[in-house]
Amino acid sequence: MKRETNALRGILNLKELEKLFTNYARTSGLDVALYDTAGEECLCVRKPGCICSYGAGNQACREKILYSGRKAQELKGSYIYETPCGLVMCITPVSLGEETVGYLTTGPVILWEKDEFFAAEFRRKCAEAGFSFGADYDIGALRQIDCASMTSVSETLTVLVSYMVREEKKYIEQRSELSRLNRERMRAAREMQIREAQPRYNKYPMELEKELIAHVQMGDRNQAKSIINRFLNEIFSYASGDLEIVKAKLYEFTAFLSRSAVEGGAPLSALTGILKKNSRLILENADFSDICRGTVEILDDFLDAVYESRGKKGANAHLYNAIRYIHAHYAEDLNLEMLSQQVYVSPYYLSHLFRRELGETFSDYLAGVRVSRAKELLMAGGRVEETAERVGYRDANYFQKIFKKYVGVTPSRYRKSMLN
Repeated sequence: MKRETNALRGILNLKELEKLFTNYARTSGLDVALYDTAGEECLCVRKPGCICSYGAGNQACREKILYSGRKAQELKGSYIYETPCGLVMCITPVSLGEETVGYLTTGPVILWEKDEFFAAEFRRKCAEAGFSFGADYDIGALRQIDCASMTSVSETLTVLVSYMVREEKKYIEQRSELSRLNRERMRAAREMQIREAQPRYNKYPMELEKELIAHVQMGDRNQAKSIINRFLNEIFSYASGDLEIVKAKLYEFTAFLSRSAVEGGAPLSALTGILKKNSRLILENADFSDICRGTVEILDDFLDAVYESRGKKGANAHLYNAIRYIHAHYAEDLNLEMLSQQVYVSPYYLSHLFRRELGETFSDYLAGVRVSRAKELLMAGGRVEETAERVGYRDANYFQKIFKKYVGVTPSRYRKSMLN
């Protein structure tokens, strides 16, 4: 049970959630509690003397919560149920994606008029359920509401859960993205140490910039985001941690993005707000995480502007299709002629597109994709010979020469350095 509770605490911000619960309880006049998927209470806001305080940890209550929670999962919403002591509660599942991570309850209440038999019946059911409270317990304090009000409570609880999950999902995604960026930053710094003797890596990464601009003009969000992450790590390594240099290069980079967005069909008026946002990011006292997050947001804005304009160039469309094919088939025996047949242009014209739009040959681009994938496999512990085969090189010796040309060290040394 502790494992489920700890998992839920790791997912939700319970400190902020308690404030939300407190405001809900004050507004509705009802108690509210959060349980994990094992029925263990994680957080609650209750009035003093609430009957649930006497039943905390009660097995019958826990079983009822779990049973009712599963019913709520089936209904994909709130479920109203009778507690072991004969009162009424409302329960709603807390889900992140397809996974249910807990249950939210509110109540208990009475849905009918109290008659002369109610007190005795209530005490009998509590005794059967194992509740222990004194004879002076104020049964009159139990709140009574009608069915319409309970339905309203159910709907309010559903809205509360939806808000809670939406906010926490956003928080988790941001935390995951920052964690990934930090891992990438450390990887880039480590890689910089083992390849710093290679001259091509002491330069501003223009090849990444050109490739990114091509994807921005095509409105290809996924590939553009992948490249921006590589770009940020290269820039950070190039700047040796000096954020002022990073900001200067990002300012220069934004100018390139603006030009590519206009060439892709985006109106200048759509870029004004984006450029203002970029200026604030550059001028503010932002750390590396803020710069990463802000740059990705700015990239999203550029992509939105290009996508809305629908101003894609026909020539770039052929290059775009070629790039997509390379990323999907880099492990195969691929050459320029075969690729040109896949995108329905001549080999000469396709070669011209690579040089004009990306500033490199088809062979260099393919090798770059293969080496990038090889680095991932080597960092995961893959053997050199197997890695060569998996990225499209049948000759391991030739793979080692290509890898050293692009990275500055042999695959085996790279693997050893990264694993250490």
